[in-house]
Amino acid sequence: MHTSNKNINAVEMLAEQIVKATQSHTHAYDRTFSSVIKAVNNDGTYNIIDNGGAERKLKCSALNTALKIGQYVWVKIPCGRLEDMHICGVK
Repeated sequence: MHTSNKNINAVEMLAEQIVKATQSHTHAYDRTFSSVIKAVNNDGTYNIIDNGGAERKLKCSALNTALKIGQYVWVKIPCGRLEDMHICGVK
C-alpha cells in the first residue's frame, strides 16, 4: 500500500474513534462558559444566567473576589455535575 493511502486510512480510523468517544457520553469533562452577575446574595452567593437561560445561585471559587452586578464571569461545570457548578474566574 502506498504511504499516502496508509496516512489517509490512519486519519480516517482516528476520526472514527474520536466520533465514537464523543457520542458515547461515557467520558467526563469540564464545561466552562461566560455569564454575568445578575444578583449578589447576603449568603455569599451570586445569581447568574446559565447558557440555557436559567437563573442559578452559585458560589465563587476565586478567593478574595468581590463580584458586582453586571460583572462578567467564567462559570465551570466540573465533569458535567450541575450540583458542583461554580464561578471560577472574572472575565
